[in-house]
Amino acid sequence: MKGTVAVGGMALSQAYLVIDRKTDVSAYRVEKTDEELQRLQAASARCAKELSALIEGLRQDADPEQAEILDFQLLLLEDENYMGQIVHTIQKEQINCEYAVAHHSRLYREELSALDNPYLNERVADISDIEQRLLQALSCREKATLPTAPVIAVAQDLTPSQVVELGHGKLEGIILEKGGLSSHCVILARSMGIPCIIGAAGVLAQVEQGMPLLLDGETGEIVLSPDDETVRSYRQYEEARRQELCSLEQFRQAKTMTADGKTMKVYANITTNLEVPGVLEQGGEGVGLLRTEMLYMERDAAPDEETQFALYSAIVKGLEGRPLIIRTLDVGGDKSIPYLGISPEENPFLGYRAIRYCLDHPEIFRPQLAAILRAAAFGPVQLMLPMIAATDEVERAKEAIDGVRRELKERGSATGPVSVGVMMETPAAAVMADFFSIGTNDLTQYLFAADRNNAQVAALNSYFQPALLRVVEHICRCAHEKGVEVGICGQAGEVEQLIPLWVGMGVDELSVSIPSIPRVRRRIKGCDTAACRELVERVLQCSSDTEVRKEVERWL
Repeated sequence: MKGTVAVGGMALSQAYLVIDRKTDVSAYRVEKTDEELQRLQAASARCAKELSALIEGLRQDADPEQAEILDFQLLLLEDENYMGQIVHTIQKEQINCEYAVAHHSRLYREELSALDNPYLNERVADISDIEQRLLQALSCREKATLPTAPVIAVAQDLTPSQVVELGHGKLEGIILEKGGLSSHCVILARSMGIPCIIGAAGVLAQVEQGMPLLLDGETGEIVLSPDDETVRSYRQYEEARRQELCSLEQFRQAKTMTADGKTMKVYANITTNLEVPGVLEQGGEGVGLLRTEMLYMERDAAPDEETQFALYSAIVKGLEGRPLIIRTLDVGGDKSIPYLGISPEENPFLGYRAIRYCLDHPEIFRPQLAAILRAAAFGPVQLMLPMIAATDEVERAKEAIDGVRRELKERGSATGPVSVGVMMETPAAAVMADFFSIGTNDLTQYLFAADRNNAQVAALNSYFQPALLRVVEHICRCAHEKGVEVGICGQAGEVEQLIPLWVGMGVDELSVSIPSIPRVRRRIKGCDTAACRELVERVLQCSSDTEVRKEVERWL
């Protein structure tokens, strides 16, 4: 059985099935509304007690981000727009609690979903969560007994509070039939370091309570009742991982510096403000890539300026003075957003996408620019333009930025300085900017005319290809001649065998996944710059990725 990897890692444990038991929410008339309201009050008090205990536990564990999610649910129990409407319906219509709770929960979810506010949009899952808590309390159902031994949770989906409840040292992994890569459940799992597989259709029908499971968060495989050989392999993985984590601890908060004293920076790639605490915990020196498209993809209309400003400013403040590089909307290719009206294309990766779309649609581009400029008033922000192929694209974008800044000044909105850089993703991107960030994923597929999602041409999409390495070296050399910094924010930035090459080429910054930060820093610390330069010179003479790999392996 297989699913989609949402959070990497492996887990071996017994299955803990989380079954959604439905309460009858059909309507019926009640004669004594006072007694019905007492039932609601008692259920609300029980929920408040449970949530308060969870929140207190999280705060004692120094986990304020997860506590904040449950704080919202606690506030709902006193919210006039939620509980107040439930009470009003019971009194006015003489209707039962269960119906009133389900009815107004649905209306409130619809109301929040329609708002142009990402924070409130994300709270829809919390409405469902508190609804289920109230219905459970009203039906006098006892909560399912939480596991006392480590488990892998198996469910259709999990609410934030369920992840938190299960996660106090007992949750080894998560397998979901549904779920999304940017759902609250997945974000929490990532921040807690819990391997997670989503989209495992039919898993609940095949797994029994307590059944031994192996979750392979590297391949997406789910092994039911693994045999002795599989278990032995996992135990070896587990021991190796334990030793690896211990050895990495000294590199989490260390300064990034090569063996001969050359400084570099290790940044993180993120999608949401919920990931900022993880960046700080792992010792990230900033954010090298904020993927803003996720803010657009999970909505029915484009987010307005205020919505984007709220998100960007929250991240800037959370980074506490560390730099934030925000990539403007990178729509198109494999990222479809229906309401933007981009027509289907035969070659979407080579088509109307990213900066090409944004420059033609100021109604989308300018609110994002305004939000970024305003967020820069709270800390260091850099703006990165994706899919640049010509100098005039950068010039037009800078004109738009200058125009938006003038408008903000006229209306009295505070802004901050913002340097403008470009994603080096196309072979034609020979332009001047304040900084360059090499997107190795797209640059590789464009350089070799090989779709990175096509398994039949996967061999061409190799970061060890000499042609790609020559391009990267050329970018670094030309940029440094002009005093421009170069970073790598693609997946190649965290491939350990390639890091000596990036050091030797003079790459200034690597932006990687949050868990990889200490590992990348360790590799950098083991590199001598002069020796790495010699390795680069040899590698650039190679004629195939096989030769490059052998040369690097000999050096290591």
